[in-house]
Amino acid sequence: MATPVTFGSLLEIDGVTSAVRWREAVPGKGAVSPPLLLEFIGDMTKDRASRLMAHAEAAGLAVFGISQLSYHRAPQDKSVVYPLDAYYVHSMNGSVVASINRVGVLLDNAVNTDIQGLIQKMNLVDNS
Repeated sequence: MATPVTFGSLLEIDGVTSAVRWREAVPGKGAVSPPLLLEFIGDMTKDRASRLMAHAEAAGLAVFGISQLSYHRAPQDKSVVYPLDAYYVHSMNGSVVASINRVGVLLDNAVNTDIQGLIQKMNLVDNS
């Protein structure tokens, strides 16, 4: 198993302006219970962290659900990317990256961020 990284170390990555982590209120019931905010860091208010968490959770359920349906439709099809471990939403000035272990970051698009390295590190955050 990989060594966990600290949540705060995400701010050391070029382009990351803030981060939030959360968990399900009732394990296994993410689709029917609002998530619980655990911690947020960087240039973000608690209100913004709560909104990012809720939006990332809802979008994540959709993204990961679609990938799972695609995989179950044709598990032998090697072009189907599964399992997904994160998703990236790009906008004009800033972007969002959220991982399946319920960690989200806001990015400054003026900075060239290593997205693959960022996701790898996000997935190592112990979010239990």
